[in-house]
Amino acid sequence: MRHVWIWVGVLASCALLSSRAQAAAPVLAGVAPAETITTSATPTRLVAGHRTTISGTLLGPAGPVAGDPLELQLDAGRDGRFINVSHTVTGADGSYSFTAVRVYRDTRFRVADLEAPALTGPTVAVRVEAPLYPSSERVRAAASYLAGRAGTKAFAVVNDHGGLAGVNLHRRFHSASVVKSMLLVAYLQMLARRHRSLNSAGRALLYPMIHSSDNEAASAVLAIVGEEALDRVAREAHMVDYSPGGAFWGFTEVSAADLARFFFGQEALIPRRFDGYARWLLSTIEPSESWGIPAVARPEFQVFFKGGWLPEVEGLVNQVARLERPGIVFALAVLTTHDPSMAYGEQTIEGVTARLLGRAG
Repeated sequence: MRHVWIWVGVLASCALLSSRAQAAAPVLAGVAPAETITTSATPTRLVAGHRTTISGTLLGPAGPVAGDPLELQLDAGRDGRFINVSHTVTGADGSYSFTAVRVYRDTRFRVADLEAPALTGPTVAVRVEAPLYPSSERVRAAASYLAGRAGTKAFAVVNDHGGLAGVNLHRRFHSASVVKSMLLVAYLQMLARRHRSLNSAGRALLYPMIHSSDNEAASAVLAIVGEEALDRVAREAHMVDYSPGGAFWGFTEVSAADLARFFFGQEALIPRRFDGYARWLLSTIEPSESWGIPAVARPEFQVFFKGGWLPEVEGLVNQVARLERPGIVFALAVLTTHDPSMAYGEQTIEGVTARLLGRAG
């Protein structure tokens, strides 16, 4: 899971030869001492589609070399071969600078002297940073949309770099059935601590609790694990706004930031041997409860989620999800109260999700 940075750096360096090194270098009859190319990239880290400038100097034994034609080459990514991309000529002081190059992936560059084809400068590398997902622009669009919706609402995103953003991040809401995702983790952690496998009795509780949001199953799980186990999950997930609801688990208090962190960090919270089962449960919730985030994000993303609602009591409609596709993992929580109807709350969650995914018209 998780944000991905591909390491690149200076793959080789070529400094000016010291006077001792030059003196020690073999000199063939009739051949001048070798020239030296220094090369740098500015910047060496950039966002895909932005430009970098390759520059440096060409120096000979007597100092700067002016008027020499140079060629910029980049690694084509095939067997380490380089291809030519542009040309320039050194200035009076031996300096050179190529036209800025737009870069879309991690790329290695080097400079060759056209008058001495065997002479190339150091290979330098430019790292392309993956942009944030969802982007800041999309988060702002979701915030603008949410501001026009009725009721009290909040949303939080933990983006694929692990950064937190949203609206009313730490406002507390009753969890309703969203807390069942925490009960699932607490139960699986209990089994792991006791070195027990998940048997048919456990499955008979966990499956309906998540798949169809069964309340009796949730109460039974809480009675087995105890409130302290739920509190432990909250601490491990760094849920700073969490407040337990006791036997009335639906009135557990949580924030959008809490829940987004919890779903983003589930890999570390769920015992490894139960990870596949938990992911299956959270991604196969019955269709009638798969509104909101999964309704918008599928099939582009695999969605692991849980919703909770108390429309008659508080006009409350909540949903939280972890979304995955190759190279991207992020988490989203949308919490609302005082909605005019259940359908209105679902539409609010879908609207926020659509803007975060760039799907809004």
